[in-house]
Amino acid sequence: MKTAFKRGSQVTLRDVDLRPPGIDEIRLRVTACGICGTDLHVREGDRSESGFGHEIAGTVLELGTGVQGLEVGQRVVLESASACGRCANCRNCRQELCTDIRSFFHLGYMGFAEEMIAPAISAIPCEDLSPDVACLSEPLGVAIDMVRLADIQLDSNVLLMGAGPIGLMALAIVKRMGARRIFYSAYRRQEVRARLVEEFGADGLVDPTEAPLEEHDFGCGIDRVLVTSPPRTLESALKAAVKGGIVSYIGIEYGEGAYCRFEANDFHFKKLQLRASFASPAMYTPLALQYLREGVVDGEALITHRFRLTEIEQAMQTARDKRVAAKVVVVP
Repeated sequence: MKTAFKRGSQVTLRDVDLRPPGIDEIRLRVTACGICGTDLHVREGDRSESGFGHEIAGTVLELGTGVQGLEVGQRVVLESASACGRCANCRNCRQELCTDIRSFFHLGYMGFAEEMIAPAISAIPCEDLSPDVACLSEPLGVAIDMVRLADIQLDSNVLLMGAGPIGLMALAIVKRMGARRIFYSAYRRQEVRARLVEEFGADGLVDPTEAPLEEHDFGCGIDRVLVTSPPRTLESALKAAVKGGIVSYIGIEYGEGAYCRFEANDFHFKKLQLRASFASPAMYTPLALQYLREGVVDGEALITHRFRLTEIEQAMQTARDKRVAAKVVVVP
């Protein structure tokens, strides 16, 4: 079975053996796996090798002896992490704080492969969407969580920062929720993504290279900021927000890029709120699939490139080129 491995920025494809599924596991033929921004990250000095790919759609090939509710041949998507349903937080209706998360990450099998083993609890049936669109449910669930934390109201003036796929999906959701005005901070030179910002309904695009974001005249007070750009941009997000504003964010960077700095006094006197979104375990996959089915989020418009598994290196190179790529999906 062919599986992709990553060491730094180098990607290799080789044959590996796949063990039988455990009692509560399934064996899956991968039919699509999206490239996430975290797949492109390279930690300085890290030379370890690992499989990768966590935005997965597939077909069930084999069931563990204790699996119920799934069938061989069924098309599914995988949650990248699932709440166990048994720990104290889960039983207290706080599944997002589950302390015993179930995930294929723990099993060592990942999505850029022909087949994989996954916890049965992570599989959600999805027969009606094409696999390449269906696998977008994983990052869309991340966008849903970030929007939820921002507490968008009908009179909200919203600024989104970072024109990656998650930010673009968040834009589509915010638009559907009826926010008063919606602005997007993105680079005009990233022409494909800038075009999607317009198509997904933003009232205006603000290029942060043209002037500091906090100095831009939006013509209204920005009371909600959704940040998918690097942590260092949080300073600008907090400066751009008006008194009482809420800033929700996702975003991972390593080394010095993992740190941000902002003036705590200004944060205090403006009564701002900074809310971190981390959608693990995944909480909104069924809702994400519904949004894709209903066209709330146009999955086809987001996917700019498709590659075979044998082209994984080219797929990664394309995904790094933000001038031409929005979402890149590997279809084994």
